[in-house]
Amino acid sequence: MNLSNTKKILVLSAGLLVIACATTTGVLPKGDGAYTINVSRGDAGKVKLRAYQHAEKFCAMKSNNGIEVLKEDLRPDPSSPNMSVIDLDFRCKGAVSSEFGKKVVKEMTKEEKKAAGIQ
Repeated sequence: MNLSNTKKILVLSAGLLVIACATTTGVLPKGDGAYTINVSRGDAGKVKLRAYQHAEKFCAMKSNNGIEVLKEDLRPDPSSPNMSVIDLDFRCKGAVSSEFGKKVVKEMTKEEKKAAGIQ
């Protein structure tokens, strides 16, 4: 599967709009090729998915690679018991291998086929 960066960005952007209620710091450098992102204000599944989507999108745009997860800290949001917070530390390295990264790629493929008129 060889998706152009433009297609990857378009598909991921559309996916991010679906779960836009969560808030994020965006991807921030940590040094030594590592990055971090914090996502909050959503249920555990949504904040985790959004963090991985942002990380995968960042790496696809930066280096055409997937992410290598260095640390994942998913916890309840202290301001609301129904919400969660995640801190995700990662590197851009290798093929897409995370569970959520594979889900993002699967959605990208589905959207690409849909856009091309293939069912």
